[in-house]
Amino acid sequence: MSSKKTIIVISRQYGSGGRDVGKNLAQDLGIAYYDKALIARAAQESGLSEEFFEKEGEAVYNPFTYLFSYVSSGAGIKEDALPVADRGFLIQSKVIKGIAANESCVIIGRCADYILEGVEDFLNVFIHADFETRIARVMERNDITDRDVAITRVKKTDKNRATYYQHYTDKRWGLAANYDTSISTSSFGVDGAVELIKQCLEIEKLR
Repeated sequence: MSSKKTIIVISRQYGSGGRDVGKNLAQDLGIAYYDKALIARAAQESGLSEEFFEKEGEAVYNPFTYLFSYVSSGAGIKEDALPVADRGFLIQSKVIKGIAANESCVIIGRCADYILEGVEDFLNVFIHADFETRIARVMERNDITDRDVAITRVKKTDKNRATYYQHYTDKRWGLAANYDTSISTSSFGVDGAVELIKQCLEIEKLR
């Protein structure tokens, strides 16, 4: 039996439908999907709450930037000496690496694209959409009737993700050069994005 795995990491703008792309892709490919399940596993292994990983896991609480080298090198930093947000990030990193080592999967966000750098059989995707599409989706999904509330949520979430990503990876979130491919759901829709990713997998011989 072949040990070849298919691993897709999906980073996404808030409101772009990236989570739906990931779910549908995993279902089509018959592989595992990690978003909430990753949070649950990280919480179990760390003793931190799922709420922490879910609501605070994309916020940065300190100015240090040295952790990006720790994640890839395994350097000897004592986790107990780190701020709680950084300890949580290291636990997430270990969970993500363990998942990728053992099964084909789709992983949503959490700097997994950076954490898995150098892993074979790995496709790194960024999902985006135009601002109006995102606002409309956020309003519909969250039963928001006030457009200004949706705009604030989208801008704040994107800012948090960008800050979190740069803090832990020393890279710019959303920059095309950091991903294998970037797909607009405004242009192609969720289903179209899934099909494009599947075509990328065929081209890269990851299926």
